[in-house]
Amino acid sequence: MYPRISEDDNLLRQDRFIEQLQAGVRFAFQPIVTIQTGAVHGYEALLRNHEAVGASSIPELFDMAHALGVLHRADIVLRERAIADFSTLPAADRAMLFFNLDGRIFESPDYHPRRTIALLAHHGVSPHALCLELSERYDNASAKHLSETLRLCREHEYKLAIDDFGRGFSEMKMLYDHQPDFVKIDRYFISDIAHDSKKRLMVSTIVDLAHVLGTRVVAEGIETEAEFLACKTVGCDLAQGFFVARPTMALADLRADYPIVEEVNRRDRRRKANDATLVRDQLDIFHALHVDDSIDTMLDAFRTHKDQTIFPLLDPHGRPTGVIREYDLKELTYQKYGRDLLHNKAYARRLSHFAHRCPIADIKSPIEKILQIYALSETTDGILVTQDGNYLGFLTADRLVRLMNQKNLAAARDQNPLSNLPGNNSVSDYIAETLEREEGDCALLYFDFNDFKPFNDTYGFRQGDRAITLFADLLRKHFPDSDAFVGHVGGDDFFVGVPDRAREEIADRIRALLEAFRSDVESFYSLEHRESGGIVALDRTGRRQRFGLLKACCAVALLRDGAPRPSQDNLTKRFAALKKRAKRDPSGVVCEEVSNGGD
Repeated sequence: MYPRISEDDNLLRQDRFIEQLQAGVRFAFQPIVTIQTGAVHGYEALLRNHEAVGASSIPELFDMAHALGVLHRADIVLRERAIADFSTLPAADRAMLFFNLDGRIFESPDYHPRRTIALLAHHGVSPHALCLELSERYDNASAKHLSETLRLCREHEYKLAIDDFGRGFSEMKMLYDHQPDFVKIDRYFISDIAHDSKKRLMVSTIVDLAHVLGTRVVAEGIETEAEFLACKTVGCDLAQGFFVARPTMALADLRADYPIVEEVNRRDRRRKANDATLVRDQLDIFHALHVDDSIDTMLDAFRTHKDQTIFPLLDPHGRPTGVIREYDLKELTYQKYGRDLLHNKAYARRLSHFAHRCPIADIKSPIEKILQIYALSETTDGILVTQDGNYLGFLTADRLVRLMNQKNLAAARDQNPLSNLPGNNSVSDYIAETLEREEGDCALLYFDFNDFKPFNDTYGFRQGDRAITLFADLLRKHFPDSDAFVGHVGGDDFFVGVPDRAREEIADRIRALLEAFRSDVESFYSLEHRESGGIVALDRTGRRQRFGLLKACCAVALLRDGAPRPSQDNLTKRFAALKKRAKRDPSGVVCEEVSNGGD
């Protein structure tokens, strides 16, 4: 593709390429938001003006740099511009910069791994804020220096994401070997996910696997509200796409939060609260008859709507009084003089004469209540569904079966596959609903393990999973209250919400739980490690050091009756700060009253 040229000419071409890159190429930024609140978690830097170097596409720009032997120099030029622009963005002090890497950079002859830390320092950006995205366009896992490079990235505390997850060569191996901080699911699987059950199953499976490994999931390319809600339902943590915001080079237009997400979630919680969405999806909108209709109108309805064997009968106000069934009319319509009899004025039958009572449920009724109504009914036809007393639709027996199945699937979809506790979406919904009301005391408890990764690395995932399920069982035992909410955020993070309990009672339960876990989990260690009181393992930067036996810690946020509630985003930040203190505290517990005024 690129002919051989002299060394001098090649140097000139290299320098010209870099100069054109510096002068012409720019970045647009697109927000990546928390799927539950709309608060910005980070911004992805997306390359623009690739034509400035004579490239017809972004991939061709990197192909040209690779062919010229300046792939890493080009990357550093782009990285510096992205970091400089990022430093000016709203929430840059707490957001992350997602920056795409070409997988071939690790083999580039001009590769030098320590340039980025100086760029970050120059622009006042924390190393924690940088997330390097490895594109699956190339086989990253086979790059000779990948493991060493990623070790250095970890040492500098950069984050790692696998981009376009699901379409590349090696993402499953990378997910297992390197346990990235994020996986970004490819747009192909997000497109029309709301209506494609196979895509929902595949994305849900990826989410479950990632969460077990402690990796967060970004759904990229979300373009509609339906796709957004489907991604939220299957457990994705972060959202990116036109639905939230398009990429923009007008940096002043970027925000620190996107209210559209909070508004959609608020509507979704209202729909979920009474199962109305699931019920509405299963409704058959049967053509209805009215009590004042004629016999001919009824017969015409059966002829016109051949697939409909049941017709709701409505009173003059649109309220259902029963159903007319085709089966009951056959005796008359199939008789030799049956139709004549129906039209005989002396026979004088109104439509109400042919109606049968049918169970009725409001659209706002819980699904369990609707099924109970059907089970106690003497008819097998189904249930008439109303809204504010008026006819809305009909649930046949087979639709009721599907409805219960959808209800069970919705519950299972947000259930953590390891602990069988409600998952991250349910936790976030519980917190959001708690924060929306200001009445009543409530204790919100966030549990985390200390030094879980070294234990997991030493004893393997199977033993790590046992520790997680042990803690889940202990949570159920110590918080069995019917009004307590117990959830599994993911990995070794758990959540409990307990309303209207004395502070002392909560503290006693937490202490008992942490002690029970400390004692029980010791049996998961070898005798040698139990006697020495710890293990020697690699830390997150690849250095060997000593770690104690597993313990858990707890951050407690107390919400007081009548006190203004914090936003969900601010509560999350408070939990992060409290958790750090709890990990250092000898008791493993830190408790603090939290209100809007204290953010």
